Amino acid sequence: MDPAEAPARLPQQSERPGAAVMRFVAPSVRDIIFIFLFWSLLAGTLSNRPLADPDIGWHIRTGELILQTHTIPRTDPFSATMHGKLWFAWEWLYDLGLEVLYQSAGLNGVNWLCAVIVASTFTLLLSQLIKRGSGILLAIVLMLLSECASVIHLFARPHIVSWLLTLLWFVALERWRAGNSQQWLPWFFPVSMLFWVNLHGGWIVGLMLLTIYVLATSVESWRAADEFAAVKTAHEARKMAGVWIVSALATVVNPFGWRLYSHIYVYLGDRYLMNRIAEFQSPNFHFWPARIFGVILVLTVIAWAGRSRGVPLTDVLVGLFAVYSGLFSSRNLPVSSMLLVLLIGPTLRRDLVLFTSNRGGWAWLRSRVEAVLEFSDRMSQQELRLRGHLWPFAVVVFGLVISMHGGALGGKQLVQAHFDPKQVPVAAVDFLEKEADSGPILSTDSWGGYLIYRLYPRRQVIMDDRHDLYGSERVRQFLVLMQGEPAWKEVLDNLQARTVLLPDNSTLASLLRELPQEWQVRHEDSVAIVFERR
Repeated sequence: MDPAEAPARLPQQSERPGAAVMRFVAPSVRDIIFIFLFWSLLAGTLSNRPLADPDIGWHIRTGELILQTHTIPRTDPFSATMHGKLWFAWEWLYDLGLEVLYQSAGLNGVNWLCAVIVASTFTLLLSQLIKRGSGILLAIVLMLLSECASVIHLFARPHIVSWLLTLLWFVALERWRAGNSQQWLPWFFPVSMLFWVNLHGGWIVGLMLLTIYVLATSVESWRAADEFAAVKTAHEARKMAGVWIVSALATVVNPFGWRLYSHIYVYLGDRYLMNRIAEFQSPNFHFWPARIFGVILVLTVIAWAGRSRGVPLTDVLVGLFAVYSGLFSSRNLPVSSMLLVLLIGPTLRRDLVLFTSNRGGWAWLRSRVEAVLEFSDRMSQQELRLRGHLWPFAVVVFGLVISMHGGALGGKQLVQAHFDPKQVPVAAVDFLEKEADSGPILSTDSWGGYLIYRLYPRRQVIMDDRHDLYGSERVRQFLVLMQGEPAWKEVLDNLQARTVLLPDNSTLASLLRELPQEWQVRHEDSVAIVFERR
């Protein structure tokens, strides 16, 4: 047998009395990593990330509207320019859950939800890497690479649910492909899709993954070595295809029905918007998250180039999908990174085993790699025996209780979620809250969500970052205004805005400073400036 394909031979140990209890009480490495990630996002070094995107503000207010009216909004309530126009609040279920937590724990509850979802996602990724044979040490490295690539989009917005659900779908599909098709497994996809389609638009990725597995299984049935295998594989392909149909039908179970398809198609097909919205643009490899993704791409090439028996068709198709998605749009880097490391983890470990079996030079390095692999195998065996996960559960409950009590424990402030006043116009909005004016506010689209959070319903915005609502024509006019292009003043006059809130160093702020006879400065700080029309 090829040593690279040989399973790790781990020493069998007899179980001591009380060991069964310890398996449920002792914290595993996965438990420790979950707790570290969770607490870092809730109160530690990463606690500034969930609220770094002010877009979360209008999600909170949408959930508030749903709770108050007991209906899902069909028209826009937040914008003066789009008020009453058709609006697809397709993430309504996430917004509702977010608001329930917000009413109980404020912004601390928002951070708590983000911390639970993100920590669960990467802990599940680590667990699957270990179970697929990567070895615990390599699995930790790959998980950390994926996490670093995901920092680019690590916000408390609904897309983080799609990270977790994509990973769960991949795990379920791999179990199905391996022949471990329990009776409940085919039902997992349409049932989870009923929730996914109302949580976030990332459900399209789930259908793409299922399509890949249907296609790959069909091809494998045509290439089967014998008739029995061909019939069995063809049966599984038909079963998967049936599940795909039921899952696709489940996507229509949303407040907007089939019209959601049309809306998403028009939105994602608008090249003007796709080429100008930052998160839809290709990753910039001058920044670290994209560079980390580049490292994962290199590791993918190394892993697959060394496979003497070829790469399974499913892995090839999923890998191509992940690579294309990640290179096409920076918002896809988290999901693409997770899928790729899951595909290459076991192969990279086999490459290391193969390296230690060669009897050429580098004996000193081979011996050390072999020792690390043996240590990793022993740790992996012990890790998979620990199944209680009581400590993560206790920490999550503790974090929620602390968040619901203002983030304080014994007079010490442990959790204090807030929008960063150095990035968001906190002081300027404090000023606007005291003003008697109730007219709409013109600001940048990136600050629109924060203004909705702070000032709705007394004041509306003229633009925010729901670009699918505004459409390319209004976004085009808005960019003409913000970039100070020749027709900027005409656009400003047409909007009839009396209050303008801008970054202090923006182009439009500089232009308005040159028109003191028309615009007066009412408030100014290091972050923002407020103009009022005379």
